[in-house]
Amino acid sequence: MDLFSELKGVRIELKAEELLKSLEKEKLEKVIKKIKKVKVSFLTKELLEELISLVEFESLKVIRPSPRPIAKEYEEDIKIKHEEEVTGKSRSKGKVEDFVNYFRNRFYSFRSYFNPLPDYEEIGVKELLKGENQRKVRIFCMIYDIQESKNGNIILTIEDTYGMGRAIIKKESQAFAKAQEITKDDVVMLYGFTYNKWFFVEDFDFPDVPAYEFPNVEKDLAVVYLSDTHFGSKYFLEKVFERFLRWLNGEGKQQERKLAEKVKYIAIAGDVVDGIGIYPGQDKELVVKDIYKQYEMFDSFVEKVPDYIRVIVIPGNHDAVRRAEPMPAISKEIIKSDVIRAGNPAIVEIEGIKHLLYHGTSMDSLIAAMPKLSYEDPNLVMATYLKKRHLSPIYGENPIVPEKIDYLLIRTVPNVVHTGHVHRFSAGSYRKIALINSATFQDQTDYQLKQGHIPTPGVVPVFELRQKKINVLDFKKENIFA
Repeated sequence: MDLFSELKGVRIELKAEELLKSLEKEKLEKVIKKIKKVKVSFLTKELLEELISLVEFESLKVIRPSPRPIAKEYEEDIKIKHEEEVTGKSRSKGKVEDFVNYFRNRFYSFRSYFNPLPDYEEIGVKELLKGENQRKVRIFCMIYDIQESKNGNIILTIEDTYGMGRAIIKKESQAFAKAQEITKDDVVMLYGFTYNKWFFVEDFDFPDVPAYEFPNVEKDLAVVYLSDTHFGSKYFLEKVFERFLRWLNGEGKQQERKLAEKVKYIAIAGDVVDGIGIYPGQDKELVVKDIYKQYEMFDSFVEKVPDYIRVIVIPGNHDAVRRAEPMPAISKEIIKSDVIRAGNPAIVEIEGIKHLLYHGTSMDSLIAAMPKLSYEDPNLVMATYLKKRHLSPIYGENPIVPEKIDYLLIRTVPNVVHTGHVHRFSAGSYRKIALINSATFQDQTDYQLKQGHIPTPGVVPVFELRQKKINVLDFKKENIFA
């Protein structure tokens, strides 16, 4: 093929020309078509590598299933609880009154989630200043600060909308061990007694979620949970992702193939692409440095998904939406394929099963603040969200927009919590609520290596709704089709 005649009018860097000449004929033809399509005037090696990556991804081979999958027999059943996600409703201007209104809404919204013990009289924080002794009371409050005394006791600065006061949890108290879970900005109900303007805590409650039975689903359908695909990253595991697509389209051993035929939904919990300028030096870790082309790769993926499967997407901290939470849905100008978009977080009801979809950015702040939590077990973090009924309990550690209502508060109790962010698969339950942290299709980055994060790329959870069973497929293993 005569490169110069095919690319007439395009200036070609010498290194780019050498790379072009090294390509096989079939790939070269596709790359030249891509160069013409995007109307390149000057072709550098860096740009060429990006275009080759796009061509390779678009050329991933899938085989459409010949039998009629179970999932194709049913219409989709999805409902988004729009009143609990921020898309189209953000009105905050970041003024002082916005922050005041936000915290008032956050504080008072928790009130109905407590079932106070009746033999404790309820008082406000301001009443502590009266200095009454040995009065058995309870206090509904927010934690302003946490300190440790010289004797190893926990000293809490507490507040409500009328005042601030001090509470102490002595190390010999039955509440002391549980108190290790308290963080700043938690809303709690404290039980104890007053003494000389102090409040001695004997016990306390988090708002917590109630336990109830997981609903039954009649249709024999399944949901695939993905997150952190990071399209555009040089660490993207293309061959592993191709195996996932092949399985989704009906290839594989009989057992895996039968599971794929049940898949009706794919829920993606953010970080669809790697993004641009997310952290210093990120450009060195990108093979596709155009944000729109990164999303073109996602759209190409959606095209390869069987047409009877519905894809639901929320954004993460790498996506093209505002960095602060709650995040609005990714716009149709960014993701052009036919997917269901929702904000982060969102309550999405799939076949009657209430899903709480949240990317999980606040996991970093919770893990740093609570010694029992770690990146190795995201289940514990998700259980903490439910116990505190909030997806970002510590204000200020990751940016939050002070909206009129707190969209990060867990108002609707879900049946499934689906998160991502930490690139590590985990599955478990809390009070009969399924906890699923999906993994990634990105290999370990230099940053993760320095932080000691160990991802589990290629591991995909698949939830069979009727059987209430989570299956785990590892697409890093080449023998998945053997």
